[in-house]
Amino acid sequence: MKHRRTIVVFCLVWALWGIQGCLSTSSPARGGLRGVVTDIAGKPLGGTRVTAGGTSAYTDSSGAFALDDLEPQFYSVIAEREGYEPHSREVEVLSGTIVENLLFALVDKGALYGLGISDVTSSEATVSFYTREACTAWVEYGPNTLYESSSAKTATATTFHQFALTGLTPFTTYHVRGRATDSKSRTLTGKDYTFSTLYTARGNPPTNLAARKEAGIDAVILSWDADTGGDLAGYHLYRAAAAAGPFVPVASAPTLNTSYTDTAVMPGEKVYYRLTRVSGAGEESPPGQVVSFLLPGAARSNLVWTAANNPYELTGDLWVREGYSLTMTPGVVVKVSSADQWDTDAGSDRKVELKISGTLAIQGLAAEPVVITSAAGNPRAGDWVGITFDPIANLGTSQIAGLHLSFAVDGIRGEKGIPAISGSTFSNCSDSGIECTGARQDVTILGSTADGCVAGFLLATNTDVLVRVASCTAVRCFTGIVSRNNGLSEISGNTVQFWDVAGLDLGNPSVQSRAVRNLVAPGPHGIAVILRGKDELRRNTLQAQTGVEIRGTGRGTIRSNLILADRSQGTTGVRYNGDAAYAAASHTIAFNDVWNLTATETRRYVDAAGGALTGIANPVALDPQLQGGSPFTETPNAAFDYRPSGSNLKGAGYNGEDIGAFDVP
Repeated sequence: MKHRRTIVVFCLVWALWGIQGCLSTSSPARGGLRGVVTDIAGKPLGGTRVTAGGTSAYTDSSGAFALDDLEPQFYSVIAEREGYEPHSREVEVLSGTIVENLLFALVDKGALYGLGISDVTSSEATVSFYTREACTAWVEYGPNTLYESSSAKTATATTFHQFALTGLTPFTTYHVRGRATDSKSRTLTGKDYTFSTLYTARGNPPTNLAARKEAGIDAVILSWDADTGGDLAGYHLYRAAAAAGPFVPVASAPTLNTSYTDTAVMPGEKVYYRLTRVSGAGEESPPGQVVSFLLPGAARSNLVWTAANNPYELTGDLWVREGYSLTMTPGVVVKVSSADQWDTDAGSDRKVELKISGTLAIQGLAAEPVVITSAAGNPRAGDWVGITFDPIANLGTSQIAGLHLSFAVDGIRGEKGIPAISGSTFSNCSDSGIECTGARQDVTILGSTADGCVAGFLLATNTDVLVRVASCTAVRCFTGIVSRNNGLSEISGNTVQFWDVAGLDLGNPSVQSRAVRNLVAPGPHGIAVILRGKDELRRNTLQAQTGVEIRGTGRGTIRSNLILADRSQGTTGVRYNGDAAYAAASHTIAFNDVWNLTATETRRYVDAAGGALTGIANPVALDPQLQGGSPFTETPNAAFDYRPSGSNLKGAGYNGEDIGAFDVP
């Protein structure tokens, strides 16, 4: 008796442990489904396949089925049997539960019957059918058995159903089938039928639709090929502001002409057109190809260009007049013709120009810049004029950010100033990336690049304002940055590489003008800095055939610069080549390190005749360690790292500052 009690206790403990283990598991218990399939009279239907997800079972002779081992979730349970319409139900299986008493009542095939097609024209047809009991219904149709279109569902349940199909394509075979839902929410599907729309004479769209303008006329001129077939009532021309529409007719009635002059378009607007042929019976052909046109001329409205309408093809001059604006949003692409197609002036250069007398707002982003470039198949520098801000342009409300401009004469040219420019690139310009003269407000260029231009940034005779160029790059230009005869100049933190004549060309009358912390290297040819005025040249890193050349009446201050002079190439640190004889008292040259030339070598500081300059304060002759290694390589690398990796330049400059453009760690 004692042993039996022990066994009972052991079993209870084992059972409790098992229950605890089940409760602690993280996986939900599976469930199942139970039900019966009958016909609409209630007769059990054995051999019916019932499917839930990837699990199937067949009913027995009493119509019963069981589906087990189902994950807890929603299922679309389908009962299918030959000779009957399939029936589906949505059922949720909960964790560890069996859903009971699911009933499926299958309808005999043929519950939807008698489909007929009548009143077929080239674009319309009537479809009707019957159902054995009152249903709501609809039809599905299309050029194949994918049935890509459908009618609206009827609002009330009836046994006769009729639908008018419109907007069909002429001379096309359509597939159609009836669909219905009965009172038990079962869906009935009819057989596939076909019908063909009628042929209408010459129902194809007109061909060769083209858009153009004429000199002196602010209008779009449309033309197309004549239709010589019979049964022609005319043509309908449609216009839209976007390629996807909506398209609206330009006139209420069709025209028999093969051209149209659209005077409703404003210069600077891009419009889209398409054309249809109208038969004598009033039936329209499908629309032909869509053509677009950007009307050049003098803009008399506020324009907004968006990437959705790319590309904007500028085939002639566009002038944004005073009081109006042009805004280019992120991602806009503008392609400029290499010749003004509508300019008939024999004395004109026939280059396309974007001229601003009002406001220009370019709102590009780093990931979605605004791109303006030549439309030529083989573009060349100078294909188009560029963007010109004339003397009355509204510079205060204009802005240029995230612009990528190429193949112009001058990328941006300001006749009396330019707006603030940032994050932009100007490449392959035959004159300058940015040019500004006579500015009436401060000139600010930040974080921008000029690549492959004669002058990267040309800023001159802006006599009453501050000219500031900061964190910019000029590469492969004849001259990188030119700042001369400006009221006040600040050239800071820029990188100039691979120039031909000079990296920086400075000549400003104010002693407060300065060029600081610029990296002007590598530059195997020419002069790193030409100094013509009273600019302070301070804490720059320079590498060229000549580090600094003082010209004309230049009387600059040169302090704490690192000049990389390659002895093997006969380079020079600072050369005086002024109009008058050199006088030490007229110049301030101090604390500069001319690297690679010893303290006694004449080429460190020379005059035009090759003699050594006098009055050089605290000259430094150190060879610092740069993170890129030695800068004197046969093939300079644009990616060379000129930052010191710890060196004796730290605190060795004027007033205890580091020498060169970079702080010494």
